[in-house]
Amino acid sequence: MTIMNPWEESALQYRYQDSDTFTRVPASITMDPKDTVHDGIIYPGLYAPSGFDMMSILVSIQASLQISNLFPNTAKIRVMARPNPGIELGPIDASCALVMCDLYQEDCPIVYISDPFTELTGYSHSEVIGLNCRFLQAPGGRVGKQSARKHVNKDTLKKMKRAVERNEELAVEVVNFKKNGARFVNVLTMIPVYWDSQTPRYSVGFLAEKTW
Repeated sequence: MTIMNPWEESALQYRYQDSDTFTRVPASITMDPKDTVHDGIIYPGLYAPSGFDMMSILVSIQASLQISNLFPNTAKIRVMARPNPGIELGPIDASCALVMCDLYQEDCPIVYISDPFTELTGYSHSEVIGLNCRFLQAPGGRVGKQSARKHVNKDTLKKMKRAVERNEELAVEVVNFKKNGARFVNVLTMIPVYWDSQTPRYSVGFLAEKTW
């Protein structure tokens, strides 16, 4: 009988929310036969308990283009190698605060955040999954879909809404609030991405606090 460590069991039993609410997209790991590691501890998805292959999303444009040319039916979601990019993102590393929203679900809920997102905002994974990103626009996250936005420029809100509706890329500076109530200017870039779909399935947001 194989005995698992608590973290192994937790990884295997990971769930977002109720399965009726969220559709979990399993991560896939494609390996060359010569690179296969025969280890009982390593199994597909071990390092992606969220179900999202974020390395696939953020792969460099050079590698992405090569992979896409060699294997046109794989790696369909590409931020860095998206066709006709409207915004130059520049280098992206693991310290980037990142959020991903599902455009196919009502009100475009958050389905993934990176650890740096938690470090930046103070909100944990369990507190934000399933919410629309608008909760960052008011202290304590107290803002509804039709609520008046007292702290955010109306023109900025219109631009953000239009970008989502039209599946357009957008870079803006928007006032947001951390969990502790601290106000900060979020340098936000929104990129629509595809995932086995004819239209953008997700919107990926890159966040950075403006300190200059």
